[in-house]
Amino acid sequence: MENHPSLVRPSWLEALLRCPESGRALRTLDGRLVPQEGSGGPSWGVLRGIPRVLPGREGRGGGEPRTVAAFERQSRRYVHLRRIFGKDPQAMAANLHGPRMGSRIDASWYAGKRVLDAGCGHGRYLHAFASLGAEVVGLDIGEGPELAGYVAKEGPVGVVQGSVLAPPFAPESFDLVFSDGVIHHTPDARAAYLALARLVRPGGALYIWVYPREGWVRETVFGLGRAVTTRLPGPLVRALSFALAPLTLGVRSYSGTNLTNATWRECAQVVHDWIAPPLQSHHTQDEVEGWAREAGLTHCETLPIPTGLTAWRRPDSAELGA
Repeated sequence: MENHPSLVRPSWLEALLRCPESGRALRTLDGRLVPQEGSGGPSWGVLRGIPRVLPGREGRGGGEPRTVAAFERQSRRYVHLRRIFGKDPQAMAANLHGPRMGSRIDASWYAGKRVLDAGCGHGRYLHAFASLGAEVVGLDIGEGPELAGYVAKEGPVGVVQGSVLAPPFAPESFDLVFSDGVIHHTPDARAAYLALARLVRPGGALYIWVYPREGWVRETVFGLGRAVTTRLPGPLVRALSFALAPLTLGVRSYSGTNLTNATWRECAQVVHDWIAPPLQSHHTQDEVEGWAREAGLTHCETLPIPTGLTAWRRPDSAELGA
C-alpha cells in the first residue's frame, strides 16, 4: 500500500516524529501515522493538522486527567488576556534571551535553530521563538494550544499532542529544548527531564525551570490549601481564583504578578495555575543540577530565577574541530 501525502502541518514536522514507545520513525498511511518499519502495532491520528502521538500504555502519558483538564480550562478561560504570567507577547520574546536563558543565548542565537517548547500550554512562546528566527515545535499533552487559538499550517511553527515523559521525537532533534514550569506537573519530574535531555543535539541546550522547594511554613500551608482546591469542580476553582486574586499582594508569585502591576483577571490566572492542577512537585537547585549530570549534560548555568538551569550537551568531535 502506498504512502499518502502527509496530513501533518507544517509538513516538515512529520520527519521528526517517532513512536513514543519503540522509537521507530513514523509515516502517513491511510490517514494515520504508523511506524515506517514492521506491520501491526500502534497508530496515531492527525486531527486538524496536529499529530496526536500519545503513548497508549499510559493513556494520556501519565498526565493524570484532572491535571490535564485543569490546564485546558486555564487555556480556555484566560486565552484573551493581554498578559499571561505578567508578560505580553513582546515581553515573552524578550524573556527568551539574555540572563534568564544563560550567557550563551542572545537574540541572534536563534536564527536557523530548531526549538522544542516542551509543555507549551497557551502556546504564546511558540510565536516568540519564531519571531527570533527559530523553527519551533510545541509539545503538549492536552489541547491547550488549540483552545488558545493555535491553528496548524505551513510555516516555522508546529504543535504535537504528546507527553514530556515519552516525547515522540527522534533523539538529538533540537538545538534547544525549553520547558518552563512544566515537568513539576508530571508524576515524575526527573524522568521527564531525562527524556527531554535525549532530544538535545550535540552543542545544544536544555533549559528547565521547576517550582522551588520553599520553607516548611509555605510548603505546609499551600500543601494543605491545595489538598482542598485540587478536589473542587472547575467552575468553583475559577470563582475561587478570582476571589483570591488579592493574595498576590502578600504572597510572592514566581512571575512577580500582583495587583499593583496586573489586572484582577491576570492575577486570577496566576492563582488558578497554582491551586487547580493536582500534580505539582517542588525541587531544589542541587536536585535539578543532579538531573543534568545524570543526563550527561555539561556547562550547567544557574539562572537568576530559583531552580532555573540551562545545561548544554558537549559538541561532537566534528564541531569541536570546525
